[in-house]
Amino acid sequence: MKILIADKVHPSAISDLEKLGHEVTSNPGCTSDDLHEHLADVEVLVVRSTRVVADAISKANSLELIIRAGAGTDTIDVEAASSQGIYVCNIPGRNAVAVAELTFGLLLAIDRRIADGVIDLRDGVWNKRLYSKAEGLQGKTMGIIGLGDIGLSVAERAKAFGIKVIGQRKSGRTPQAEQKIRQIGIKLVDTKEELVSQSHIVSVHVPYNNETHALINHDLLQHFMDDAILINTSRGEIVDEEAVLDAINQRGLKAGLDVFRDEPSKGEGSFHSQIASNLSVVGSHHIGASTTQASKAIAQGILDAITGFEQGSPINCVNQSPAGDGTSQVRVRHLDRVGVLASVLSSLRAAELNVQYMDNKVFAGKNAAVSTIEVAGEIPSDLYKNLLALDNVLGVSLLDQRNAKSV
Repeated sequence: MKILIADKVHPSAISDLEKLGHEVTSNPGCTSDDLHEHLADVEVLVVRSTRVVADAISKANSLELIIRAGAGTDTIDVEAASSQGIYVCNIPGRNAVAVAELTFGLLLAIDRRIADGVIDLRDGVWNKRLYSKAEGLQGKTMGIIGLGDIGLSVAERAKAFGIKVIGQRKSGRTPQAEQKIRQIGIKLVDTKEELVSQSHIVSVHVPYNNETHALINHDLLQHFMDDAILINTSRGEIVDEEAVLDAINQRGLKAGLDVFRDEPSKGEGSFHSQIASNLSVVGSHHIGASTTQASKAIAQGILDAITGFEQGSPINCVNQSPAGDGTSQVRVRHLDRVGVLASVLSSLRAAELNVQYMDNKVFAGKNAAVSTIEVAGEIPSDLYKNLLALDNVLGVSLLDQRNAKSV
């Protein structure tokens, strides 16, 4: 396949893909404005920070898969990709340790005033009296907003520091996530307000979307403890920077920020930010995932995502409707013969049923198979009889998903 990597990734991603026979173009100089100029005949696009907008997607003549080399997909117009039948996949969890490590780098830098001390030392100033004043972390409580891979990695490291950890109770977590929460010993509370009101340290690890825009705002900051510490290594837009500055001035809040609202889109450039220059803020240059270890893990994730796509099973696809999303399910047991599925699909088309998902599994011996088909539309009364009458069909079962869901 023809693959464009539009951001800097570990060289092993390129070499490993080329070993598999792919044609790989690495162009980390691409920008959102000129990306469309580089997409001719490209089948797979890999990005990290480059924005993929609707215009670029519409001008890509062969694009089938967009991979975000990281967890969030807020830099990709997922809706536009979905409308063109293009998969969007991410690579979550591979940089979790790197981000968790930076979280504690920022936290320690705030507590021990490391950045200020380094500046003084480089200026020839020795001030042990000033820099000996530190609160310490043991016994403090950290509230983690977002208990995904990164949040859980932060929690594990917090426990090693003797920090108590609390998180927010949430429905829909996987059994594995719930088990890890119990193993780490995270106390769960019902609301974000309750979480921040009990926390000396609040660390934010959520994806950026409409629900998390300005999540840390004036109203929530009113519930923070005085002199609390805020850490944000997720996205700059999650924090209302003006509200945080007010809390710094009025409540003694301190902040460790790896991300900023209007940070440069390129790796280098001038950056003027009121919050980044505040003396109560320790900042870094959106480098949370930027370690060699994380880069190698992301490179392997790119390889896994492309291999999964080639095999017909995209990994971590964010824009594919789940199986069972249709109104009804048709299950057909059949002999593994040429033309059987074509006949089945012709019958569904004649019944004006739209196929939304299909899976066909062949049994040992390759004599028989079963096809599970999710369809949208009203099942006609004669469909069962018509399908069963087809050549090489062994059995048919129909399930109305709407009734099944209501039981």
